[in-house]
Amino acid sequence: MTDLRQQLQEHFGLDDFRPSQREVIDDVLAGKDVLCVMPTGAGKSLCFQLPAVVQGGLTVVISPLISLMTDQVQQMRDEGINAMLLNSSLSQVQQREALGQLSQGYEGLLYVAPERFNAPGFRNLLPQLDVKLLAIDEAHCISMWGHDFRPEYSQIGEVHRLMKSPPTIALTATATEDVRNDIIHVLQLREPTVVVTGFDRTNLIYESIRMAKVAEKGDKLLAMIRANKGSGIIYCSTRRTVDELTSFLSAQLKDRSVFAYHAGMDINARQQNQEQFMQTGGAIAIATNAFGMGINKPDIRFVIHYNLPGTLEAYYQEAGRAGRDGQMSRCTVLFNYQDRKTQEFFISKIGEGNDNADPAAIDELRKRATHKLDLVFKYAQTHRCRRQMILDYFGDESEVTGCQCDVCRQGDVQLDEVVQLPDEVVTLVRQMLSAVARLKGKFGIGVVAEVLAGSRNEKTTRWGFDQLSVFGMLSRYPIKRLIAMIHRLIEAGLVRQKESQTDRNIRMVELTVNGINVMKGAQLPPSSLRDLIGSAPASSRSRRAGAPASAAKLEEESQLDAEAQNRFQKLREARLDLAREKQLPPYVICHDRTLRSIARTAPQNMETLESVKGMGPLKVQMYGERLLMAVRAAEVQ
Repeated sequence: MTDLRQQLQEHFGLDDFRPSQREVIDDVLAGKDVLCVMPTGAGKSLCFQLPAVVQGGLTVVISPLISLMTDQVQQMRDEGINAMLLNSSLSQVQQREALGQLSQGYEGLLYVAPERFNAPGFRNLLPQLDVKLLAIDEAHCISMWGHDFRPEYSQIGEVHRLMKSPPTIALTATATEDVRNDIIHVLQLREPTVVVTGFDRTNLIYESIRMAKVAEKGDKLLAMIRANKGSGIIYCSTRRTVDELTSFLSAQLKDRSVFAYHAGMDINARQQNQEQFMQTGGAIAIATNAFGMGINKPDIRFVIHYNLPGTLEAYYQEAGRAGRDGQMSRCTVLFNYQDRKTQEFFISKIGEGNDNADPAAIDELRKRATHKLDLVFKYAQTHRCRRQMILDYFGDESEVTGCQCDVCRQGDVQLDEVVQLPDEVVTLVRQMLSAVARLKGKFGIGVVAEVLAGSRNEKTTRWGFDQLSVFGMLSRYPIKRLIAMIHRLIEAGLVRQKESQTDRNIRMVELTVNGINVMKGAQLPPSSLRDLIGSAPASSRSRRAGAPASAAKLEEESQLDAEAQNRFQKLREARLDLAREKQLPPYVICHDRTLRSIARTAPQNMETLESVKGMGPLKVQMYGERLLMAVRAAEVQ
């Protein structure tokens, strides 16, 4: 039986599972259909990524977010996992190459945008694919009753059937019971396991302020922003309001960066504003609900709804973009009854422009939308705990304690207090940030991990990395664990990835403004990193106490006899050829220590090769035959 925790450590460098992940993954590997509702940050992606690695074959991941898709594919590749994407960001040549790989039996994770299923070339290929697992991210977009229905998602049920109905996992952070039932119905999931891990965000301070006059909102908003120096998002119902508020706040707040975002703006301007907001401390984004999924700026201290949204689902998701670093953050509604007229206007437009729509269905949609709007206004005016009302709405039976919402608390609450991290975590984070800084944004995650681990190879010698003060500083951790840790720093907003100027498929890492401040000790790391250090890393158990990485490596090399050393050289040559063909760094194919293990044991078949630590079924499928050929070639000499 597969040891899932060992696979987690081996392939993802993570120490242990988060709550409910293990149960979901067990069901997916058992071939069951699963509907998984987990809050942002709970680790939904691992629930399909680990099964994809463990069982091999083709896993298709449907995601509406090109930027998030690109990030996840890069992360998979960083960790030596086969992954590619198919969306509008690729050139025609790249799309043809991807389709060619699929038609030839590609195995790994394939990330696809839902609109891609309208392309005849891809759609016609679906029945030929041997899909081991279908994963649907942001699955609430399937349901007409949800707050973020997307027409392109409505065809996923048919796509599911064209793929011969493979085992499926549907994932979302926001879905009421009726939306969950709709997802199950549209996808025709077979007796699915439904996992709902809870909706409570204990670090969010929910507030509602009734404004007698719309004209008073601007001054109130200005006062709230001036009282909070952190980054924030202000949500508006219309593009016109976004533009007006952006002009007003830009004129009043000379010391703050203010960025507008709505669907009426040029796409390049939107992307530029989003990127600048993500990278700027204390920045303010003024946006419609177009500014949504995929926003993962961890240090957002406040989300203010200048206008009420149309549903509590939308409010929960938008407000939930605050406090992703675990620190206390405010979620405030400024409401006026004029907001209702705006939302009623949007409701009246449901079904407009769709001549084939069923009038009864449109009428039902409008009735449901009106009911949901009533609940939003009830939330804004309630005299009971706002957190509890949100949980009740989503059917979460948890009981709220210690709430700081404006209904429950006594007096005001200060956001200055922060969760203190253990000194060892703070030191570890600063050491990793120092390594990123020393490499000056010219190298990727893998190189940073190799430097921290003290890995001596041709690259580290050629670039003089072994002369850096950070070289081998974290040699007690294996490289995969360090790669996973660096990705945690990216999620925490301390490090960011950028495209190489010479190759858009290669991504370099550099510090953000917050990362520089943490490295210099001007601020503490976010509390979301408090679990960065798990149990003692595996490498420390196999290494002599106190022995540096270089000494361990020399000891390991000295154990290779002449025949094994010859096999090792042949294996390195084969790895280099594979790396060039796949356009991957050699360490992604196999680390030197794995090649040494193969050289020592000299496996003669795939089964024996799979038992070598560092290989596993997926790598054996992808590279096994070439590595065995290298072993045989060394024996012929």
